[in-house]
Amino acid sequence: MKPFLAVLVLFTVLASSAQITPGNDSMDAQIRKRLATRPEQSPLTLPPAKPNEVTRNGITYSGILVQFAKTDKPLELINPAAPPEYGSSEDNLAPDPQTGRQGLKLFSIRF
Repeated sequence: MKPFLAVLVLFTVLASSAQITPGNDSMDAQIRKRLATRPEQSPLTLPPAKPNEVTRNGITYSGILVQFAKTDKPLELINPAAPPEYGSSEDNLAPDPQTGRQGLKLFSIRF
């Protein structure tokens, strides 16, 4: 009976020391670290204006033609090495809900 009790105590001590204690390696600490490094977004800040959109009187106009009229250097729109302020080529894609294919959005009006 004594060897059984000694083995039981030994396993209990080993099991309790193997449990994860909160520290830098725990999941909670990693989540807290990511939330601390994430920039806070205030509900009062406006999202940055997209280069292919213009909003007037609650109506949003967007598309390739709007972006072409809005930009200073139109040739930057077809330049693959253009800076990010000229926007992404994916901003002017419109998906077809039935087929899943994508097409170019020349001009769009959103109310």
